[in-house]
Amino acid sequence: MIGNKKGFSMMEMVLVLGIFAIATTYALSIFTQSNTVQKRTANIQRSISDARYVLEVMAREFRMGTVDYSYSAYPTSLTEPEDELALLDENNNPVIFRKALSEGRDAVQVCYNSVNCVSDEWLDITPTDIKVTRLDFYISPIKDPFAWQAGSGYFYDLQPRVTIVLETESNIIDNDKLHTSHFQTTVSSRKYER
Repeated sequence: MIGNKKGFSMMEMVLVLGIFAIATTYALSIFTQSNTVQKRTANIQRSISDARYVLEVMAREFRMGTVDYSYSAYPTSLTEPEDELALLDENNNPVIFRKALSEGRDAVQVCYNSVNCVSDEWLDITPTDIKVTRLDFYISPIKDPFAWQAGSGYFYDLQPRVTIVLETESNIIDNDKLHTSHFQTTVSSRKYER
């Protein structure tokens, strides 16, 4: 009976603990990598969502208003992309969007109810973790379609529309590169003035 003792030898215990340690290390490594990828994905989704919000704010203001063709910074014919979008909202109050340097980064700013906005009237609508690398406004038609031309009628028979091109960089670093997002939308004004 004495020679029939059952149990694990020291060598078997060391071998089992070694295998358990290796399996645990691999499991923790996979969990850590998965967690890192999940955080990065969540941060990228948040930055994309923030940029889409900025784009939607500009689109909503334009949808409910129209282009302010009399804005002093605009040339007589809008054939090139503009860096500012001057609107008249549904109550004919001025609204201006632009890209400007704010807190050490380029941001989209808006100014309400003032044609000649001073520095303290501009409000950032982009979060601090997003840098705007491009903001262009393609305005069509190139002249006011609601302006009456003597002898020939209205200049254009089109509703004003604007194409907004927005590019942003997020401060999320992925393999030594910043995350860049590109957005573009074309919006028509719902305001009819004829």
